[in-house]
Amino acid sequence: MAEKPDSLPQEIMEAENFINELLSDTKHPVHNRAHPFHQDSVNALNNMMQRLDAMRDEWLSRH
Repeated sequence: MAEKPDSLPQEIMEAENFINELLSDTKHPVHNRAHPFHQDSVNALNNMMQRLDAMRDEWLSRH
């Protein structure tokens, strides 16, 4: 089935769902400053959110 031209791309929706799930997972290192991977997790999340913002901006500029 073809995607509607004005619908949000699947890649953006999947990334948003992933971020929501990650932020809902209270046991993830992103929520625990004492975890050895906390800062790496926060940096990865920030990078992912910046990329998602860029994807949204690019999509919005076409519509």
